[in-house]
Amino acid sequence: MSPALDHLDAKLITLLQCDGRRPNTDIARELGVAEATVRKRIERLLREKVMQVGAWADPLKIGYQTYAIIEIQVNPSRVEEVAERLAKLPEIYFLGVCTGSFDIFAAAVLRSGEHLYEFITRRLSKVPGIVRSSTSSIVRIIKREYAYPVPQLDGHPDVTRRVMRIARSEPDGRAGRLPRGAQNETDGRPSHRRSPNPARRGGEER
Repeated sequence: MSPALDHLDAKLITLLQCDGRRPNTDIARELGVAEATVRKRIERLLREKVMQVGAWADPLKIGYQTYAIIEIQVNPSRVEEVAERLAKLPEIYFLGVCTGSFDIFAAAVLRSGEHLYEFITRRLSKVPGIVRSSTSSIVRIIKREYAYPVPQLDGHPDVTRRVMRIARSEPDGRAGRLPRGAQNETDGRPSHRRSPNPARRGGEER
């Protein structure tokens, strides 16, 4: 089951997807919560593998020339075995068991046409349990995103836009911040403490 996420988790993920190096103190200031709250939330999200923080490199700029999409049909009794073996191949960066005409979908990056040929004929073809495979090369990338909209922000496009503006350092005043006092200093839950300076009207407490 997927871990339960709340609105603060969603905002943290959205901000970190835009800039994974952003300091906790900066995030806390923008969201109007304590730094300890941000730190504990991030630690939990990492521990529960809800997200990872790292560097995404463009394969075409670090020595790879070919993206390959590989659809693989496998003997039904050996799907997990084949998937585990394929997952160990360094060229494969995405691998999943799927439904439809094929059992396994994989995406790989390769240095050249020769590398692709060697990969298919000498290694992929020798994996026990594979019945057949179909390989296609991507010749032009139209869209590739590393960030995904968080469902907890769905239905609130204005909130999503404000958070994205903050993440990209666009001027937007206090937009995207949570209301003052909306989160406590330890776990982000609503605070019910009275303000030490209540508003007054005509010299009397309201």
